[in-house]
Amino acid sequence: MTRVAVAGGTGLVGRHVVDVLRERGDDPVVLSRSAGVDLVSGSGAADALRGCEAVIDVSNVTTTRRAPAEAFFGAVTRTLTTAGIEAGVRHLVALSIVGIDRVPFGYYFGKRRQEELLRASELPSTVLRATQFHEFAGQLLARSPGPVAFVPRMRAQPVAAREVA
Repeated sequence: MTRVAVAGGTGLVGRHVVDVLRERGDDPVVLSRSAGVDLVSGSGAADALRGCEAVIDVSNVTTTRRAPAEAFFGAVTRTLTTAGIEAGVRHLVALSIVGIDRVPFGYYFGKRRQEELLRASELPSTVLRATQFHEFAGQLLARSPGPVAFVPRMRAQPVAAREVA
């Protein structure tokens, strides 16, 4: 049984990752504030990662603005790589998005920052770029406050969040 930490393990993709790990007989460790881990400040991260072979980062922030996205993904990636090295983690896998280097969207700058920090880290890592999820349309509509929703025009080839997990 492999012990695997899941950053963002209570979110849309994270819940599926935790389920898949359990189905495979692995031991998922959900990194969350409710479990005493603050991914942004780093509080509790090193202790939570002790004994974990790997970390899967599917953490997320709800923003379309560049500065908050870069701050969030930068802080979380620094926390996971620094605490991971300290705890003896062997590998980190991070979820990213197909095409982020071609679209000047604020959130995508944050994901690019995450990838840059992973490439510069001493902790071996893998970046999995996925397309938008089927669930994305519902997420957009849930954030719309009124009876009319403005949906961005975009070409997409969606994938199920469970498939990515």
